[in-house]
Amino acid sequence: MSRLRILPRLLLLLLLATGLLISCDRVVNDDGPSNVETNLISPENSSTNYSSEVTLEWEPVDEALEYDVMLSEQSNFQSLIIDTTVDQPTLETPTLDPDKTYFWKVRPVTEDAPSKWSSTWEFTIASSQNEPVSGSFVQVQNSDFIVDDSVFRFVGTNAYYLPNYEKINSSVVDRALDLFEDTGVNVVRMWGFYDGYDCGYSKNDPTENVIQTAPGEYSEEALQDLDSVIAKGKERGIRFIIPFINYWDQLGGVCQYNTWAGASDPSTNMEFFLTNSQTQTWYKNYISMLLNRTNTVTGVAYKDEPAIMAWQIMNEGRNSGEDATILRDWYQEIAQYIKSMDPNHLISTGEEGFDEGTPPVYSADQYSNTYTLRANEGTSYVLNTAIPEIDFGNAHWYPSEYGFGSTVDEDMRRAQVAWLEDHQAIAEQVGKPFIVGEYGFPGWSDDRVSTIYSELYAHVEEIELDGNLLWQLVADGTKCWEFGGNICYPGGREDTELYNDYRNHVMNMR
Repeated sequence: MSRLRILPRLLLLLLLATGLLISCDRVVNDDGPSNVETNLISPENSSTNYSSEVTLEWEPVDEALEYDVMLSEQSNFQSLIIDTTVDQPTLETPTLDPDKTYFWKVRPVTEDAPSKWSSTWEFTIASSQNEPVSGSFVQVQNSDFIVDDSVFRFVGTNAYYLPNYEKINSSVVDRALDLFEDTGVNVVRMWGFYDGYDCGYSKNDPTENVIQTAPGEYSEEALQDLDSVIAKGKERGIRFIIPFINYWDQLGGVCQYNTWAGASDPSTNMEFFLTNSQTQTWYKNYISMLLNRTNTVTGVAYKDEPAIMAWQIMNEGRNSGEDATILRDWYQEIAQYIKSMDPNHLISTGEEGFDEGTPPVYSADQYSNTYTLRANEGTSYVLNTAIPEIDFGNAHWYPSEYGFGSTVDEDMRRAQVAWLEDHQAIAEQVGKPFIVGEYGFPGWSDDRVSTIYSELYAHVEEIELDGNLLWQLVADGTKCWEFGGNICYPGGREDTELYNDYRNHVMNMR
């Protein structure tokens, strides 16, 4: 035996004796890396993802004990966001930045050797930034909202206070609109009215930004603040849903019109409001004024403004104890009046979605409390949504206010699913989209809010709801503690977890 063949054996014995040669589960054999390889599945190569959290998925490999995973913003993987090993063929990423491209690859780890890396795939997280609103109006076609021949689904927010705060503190408005744009919100619902000084907030604070100071008399300064908010939103790619009046006393509404007309009990007295010729004339005059007004910032008449998505006839209208056909007929009359001047815009009622007599189209067995289906509030979602001039169904969702308690239990969960599906189906039966115009759970960011919202988001995405509007996303402490189900970010309570879930829902729907 030659010395050349003896030396390697002596070296091996020496290494074993000194403990420098150790055994391990993953041994590099003489043949190099194993030929075992996996194929990537999702997200597809060169795809665009609309959620900032992505689930990576690849084909399982029988021989694999685990998988090495890398994710980077660089195709050479020099700087890694993910460098980990998992035992399942799937991995959820951390929150990724919008408007960036990411690269990823996976390799199986077998008992014998490290395997080959998969091919490298890339995906892009969509930018949350909106393009400024162009000349296209939102339309309805085959039960969908349509913009430029594409289906338009959205998650937005209510921000009723914006025109008022344009006078009080315009920086509040700017912070709110900046947050909405950064979040990807492209629909905002706000009040297009503020009536008088006898009801609501202005009764105690006459410095509020009242638009209609007396019947038929309108503050140009207040209207210019409304002009400004619409113009600012338009530049940020935001469209507005705008009610003309409130059923409730806040910002005047029915109470103010009734007071002007001499009603002895003006607050929420819908019967007086609907039957009094003066209140109806003043209300129609207000609608006509606003539709025909030219925005002093954009130079566009309101009736020609594509940044307005829709008009709503009344916020949460009711006619308690009366036949629902009375309110139905009034909605139709007002919708026809609006369309006679403005054929461009969509119209909805602005209602809560209540009904009368528990119509059989509802899955009543899924509601532990059927108050909303037999509310005796003189309004019927079924009847109202069928009005030809009403373009989409609208309902609100406040489970703790609608008889389902303050605990997020199975009864509330079932009711939430049924509420969404029933109202969507009723609208689709008459060829119309459906939106949740307000929703909220007044837990002020506690775990119940997180639970009910996350389950609502998941089901909305599953059934491809046309749109929903939180009450409400706020950028600072200005409206943070107001009743509803507010998400405060980045100021106020800084509801970071709630905000991140909401933002992901925005992007998923878009």
